[in-house]
Amino acid sequence: MSLLLLVARHLRTAVAASLALGVVALLAAGVTSAVPRAVAAMHADQLAQATASTSAVSRDVVSVSTSFPGYGELFEPYHGLDLADGPDELEPPQPDLESYLDGLRDLAAAQPEPLAGVLGEPDLLVSSPRVETALVESNDVADPGVVLRAGPTAADRVVTVEGRWPRPTTVLADTNLLLPGSDGVVDVTVAPIEVTMSTTAADELGWTVGSVHETADPVLPPLRLVGTWEPVDPTADYWQHGPLAVTPEMLVDPNVGRIVTGAVFADPGTLAGWIDDPSARVWYAVDATGVPAADTEELLAQLRGFTAATSTVVEADTAVLEPSSGLVEVLATTLGQRRGVDAIVAVLAVGPLGALVAVLALAARLVVDQRRHALALVRARGASGAWARSVVAAEGLVVGVPGALLGLLAGLAVVPGTPTAVQVATALACGVAPAVALALSAGDAGLRERRRDLGTAPARRRRARLGGEVAVAAAAAVTTWLALDRGVVSGAADGRGLDPVLVAAPLLVSLTAALLTVRAVPPVLHAVERVLARRRDLVPFLGAARVRRDPAGGLVPAVALVLAVGTAASSVVLASTVRAGVTHEAWGEVGADVRVAGPVVDADTAAVLAAVDGVDDVATVRDAGRWLLGDVQVTLYLTPGDALARVQTDVPGAPEHLDRLSAAGDGLPVVAAGDVGATRALAGAAGAPVPLDVLDTVDRLPGLPPTSAALLADEAAAAALLGTGDGTARLALVGLDAGADRTEVDAAVAELLPTAVVDDPLAGERALLATPSAAGLQAAFVVAVVASALLSAAAVVLALVLGGPARARLLAVLRTLGLPRGAERGLVLWEVGPWVGAALVTGAVLAWAVPALVVAMVDLTPLTGAATAPTLAADPWWLAALGAGLLVVVAAGAAVTGLLGRRREVDHLRGGTD
Repeated sequence: MSLLLLVARHLRTAVAASLALGVVALLAAGVTSAVPRAVAAMHADQLAQATASTSAVSRDVVSVSTSFPGYGELFEPYHGLDLADGPDELEPPQPDLESYLDGLRDLAAAQPEPLAGVLGEPDLLVSSPRVETALVESNDVADPGVVLRAGPTAADRVVTVEGRWPRPTTVLADTNLLLPGSDGVVDVTVAPIEVTMSTTAADELGWTVGSVHETADPVLPPLRLVGTWEPVDPTADYWQHGPLAVTPEMLVDPNVGRIVTGAVFADPGTLAGWIDDPSARVWYAVDATGVPAADTEELLAQLRGFTAATSTVVEADTAVLEPSSGLVEVLATTLGQRRGVDAIVAVLAVGPLGALVAVLALAARLVVDQRRHALALVRARGASGAWARSVVAAEGLVVGVPGALLGLLAGLAVVPGTPTAVQVATALACGVAPAVALALSAGDAGLRERRRDLGTAPARRRRARLGGEVAVAAAAAVTTWLALDRGVVSGAADGRGLDPVLVAAPLLVSLTAALLTVRAVPPVLHAVERVLARRRDLVPFLGAARVRRDPAGGLVPAVALVLAVGTAASSVVLASTVRAGVTHEAWGEVGADVRVAGPVVDADTAAVLAAVDGVDDVATVRDAGRWLLGDVQVTLYLTPGDALARVQTDVPGAPEHLDRLSAAGDGLPVVAAGDVGATRALAGAAGAPVPLDVLDTVDRLPGLPPTSAALLADEAAAAALLGTGDGTARLALVGLDAGADRTEVDAAVAELLPTAVVDDPLAGERALLATPSAAGLQAAFVVAVVASALLSAAAVVLALVLGGPARARLLAVLRTLGLPRGAERGLVLWEVGPWVGAALVTGAVLAWAVPALVVAMVDLTPLTGAATAPTLAADPWWLAALGAGLLVVVAAGAAVTGLLGRRREVDHLRGGTD
């Protein structure tokens, strides 16, 4: 009962420090429970967006075969029919497509989760090759053609506008009857095949309901259009698997004219009877929106196994399932992004967690300092050390467990979801942590008031500290060596999730830097102290001496400061690196302010583009074909060199010396991209080798199609030396004026060239940064910086509060000796200033060391969209703002502590002096 009474008395007096422990438990529990759910939700959203942004043709699980489904065994033309004495014509037996779809559903249901839930409703379409049809009078299509198609759900996806859906048409028992006999006359006449098509296709081909159209296939009868339709949903994924149906393909060949190909639907049995080489496309609609982040790796493994096997859908049916899916690549890319995000989040988390442990230790020491006299009194009256520890531990449980539960609830409010057992256990551990910290601080050494500069630490303690520091440094060296020796790890190659080395190496490097800083500061301060001893003012010398001999709060605040500042600086550099990588890739893909691709961009078109308001210059690029450079085939791109130099002046990754492309001499100036080999001569117009003057060698030519080896040359110089002559450019790189409105320019270019693809690098950059992974990573950077700043402030304030009693006693004595008022601010600044300066210096080192280690360990290319790892980049303004913010926090803490230090100086003077 006495223990409970003492705990209750402690909780009623000096509650601020105890509440600080509760707040630490609350924040720790909230963060450790909310962050994993937030990261898991971000990964799930990223997977859902990645699958949704992929076309159905690439996303769905698809199988293509040459067997018509639904008939069972092979038939010629129909299985199970005795045609020896049968009629020449017969009603086509219908394939049992519904049973085949049921078999597909059963096959999907037999798969394990989560694959079974991802495989949606199956469907199929059977198509014929393109069949040329007769020209229609008064129609301008020079080469009309159709693809005959049938599917079990096609009629449900359209609305008939005119006519009806096709009915079965009689077929021949022996297609040889259609071949001319010895007298050149066809033996039989067959009924036309009934088909239906979209109104758009009918308008383009000039077909009307009831019209009959001959085909160029000698076996295939004419086609009769019996109906037209409109799609219920023209954007449905179904029409991606069955193209040409809603909108026919229209091409223009200068030598032929308009070529139009549309898809028509026919009766399945009729199609099976007339088409000898059908193409059956079977697919499962894939929906991965409900897949939890934790199941992505398992889904990838299951999908790989499913697509690697051949499955029988219906027993004895020759139409087997040989599935493939681009979802495999989507999942692999998503897991690659996840590994990069998880690695960066882990690196951002370990620093603040280390600083949080240090803050917890400082808060526990503050509580014990405020309970020291009461605990020393009960110890003097016979209480054991274990009893004293149990008193403060009980106090820690009283404030820590409720704080942790509140933190868990707050985390659920911020990031809703079902907490896992690990998250609940972590929250409870955060609630118990204040009790453990208080119990460790309430030992015999913690209850004795002593100055650290009086006497020397026991040799055993010094050896233990040195051994611990050496062990940390050795562990940092080993983990770093393992990480660098292994190289970059991408995606989910090992299938084990986040590698502990990715977390341990940056943390140990940061901790080693913090320990080295703690070792390095005292000798530096000793040298400063000797210099300041010659000065007449007391405060600088006294401040330096006190920091070296008896630092406020001990060495724990210094470690917390270094970890927090290092994490914040690393966050800024990593954020700048990822953003710079995204920007570099976006500009490298487009190659200019605007890229126009697709239509012919001749001199007149280029002039029209250059006249658009806001356009500064236009550089056309044409493909001059493949050339032999030694034993390497290279693609030669030609451009007006001067115009390209102006367009790509500020483009990241643009080749150097583009302005020299047009300065042709004995050799041809070129920019080389990729592996072009060692030969430096091309065959000229007369067969003589033309030497090359390689101005620059780059991995890729910005804005140009990717290729393994390419050369970029000036078109006039190439024409003179290589005889390339005139050609057609289908690519233009457009440079804009400084104040041009990109949106207006893009709209104007799209209006001038409606068939062109207009690319803007800023739009691509925004699209990539808007993905859940990129957006979540940016939020993680902000949270890491804010958390580091708060922990830095907490470490500074707690250190100053812990040093407050000794400082107040010293000031009380010095004031009686004539110390001017306001000097306490100087002493406060000296107590934390050297450590803050050391933290800034060490943080600047860690700002480059930790990101460099992350880039060397983790493949960040899925986050940037590039093919190569990003180079480190830092925004000096953000780093300067970070340092300035830390200095503001320290100055504010010093001001507040200085004001508090003026109170009750007489009582401190009576209590004793240093």
